[in-house]
Amino acid sequence: AASWDDWLAIKILVQSATQTMPCLWHWEDHLAAGEVVVAEQGDVLVGALLACSDDSPVAWVRLAVVDSGISTAQWLRCLLPRTLEALRRQNVSELAWMDYGGWVGPHLAQWGFDRLTDVVTLVKLDRDLPSVRANARVRAVRQEDIPRVAEIDRAAFPPTWWNSETTLHYRRTHSSHFAVAEVHGRVVGFAEGDVSMPTAHLNRLAVDPAHQSQGIGALLLNHMVLAFWRAGANEITLNTQRDNASSLRLYHGFGFEPEGAQVTVWRYALAAPREG
Repeated sequence: AASWDDWLAIKILVQSATQTMPCLWHWEDHLAAGEVVVAEQGDVLVGALLACSDDSPVAWVRLAVVDSGISTAQWLRCLLPRTLEALRRQNVSELAWMDYGGWVGPHLAQWGFDRLTDVVTLVKLDRDLPSVRANARVRAVRQEDIPRVAEIDRAAFPPTWWNSETTLHYRRTHSSHFAVAEVHGRVVGFAEGDVSMPTAHLNRLAVDPAHQSQGIGALLLNHMVLAFWRAGANEITLNTQRDNASSLRLYHGFGFEPEGAQVTVWRYALAAPREG
């Protein structure tokens, strides 16, 4: 397992390797606990892998990087069994892997991973918005909303896509925009995203299933698009599953179009650890 002494070597490898993934997770926080596993050739670090759960039965690969001096197959043989065993000990039932760049997918199939879905990127470049009406009020999120926001997140998505309260608290303080929708004073939906000029990205939009098909998702999306425009963004992106028909219908109605990029999500079912 890696330690803080490996931080710089991992960071350099992430920046230089062609077989890697976007660093969307604070992987450095997992070094002290020994959750990051690494491969070495002699004294040289040539690969790293981190998979962890966000208070969910499903863990995600958060860091995957391979140096050109080691094959992907060899890297997996070295690091994946240790990672899977650690997840079993944590009673995680499933491992999900988003295959950015498509470099690891063929190998994952050989390890028994199943293809779960494809995540597509949609982009909005025009300045048009549809007419939106809903019996709800949109306002900025507050700290005391987060437990309810987490409830909605878990009701609206399957476990593969859950965010923990800890992550949602983090997003509340770090997102450029985080809004909730209320009906009769009760939070029934939320949306959050970031602006990195000249682009804004919608990270999350969810509505309590009991309040879906009432225009609340459209109201939240309208609010976020306007907020992004006010911040100066002229391009808005988001990700969704290629087979999520309701989301695609909503986003297409707002003028979002496929950008062309898609990423395959792979899934591995973890057996329970053996007793004794």
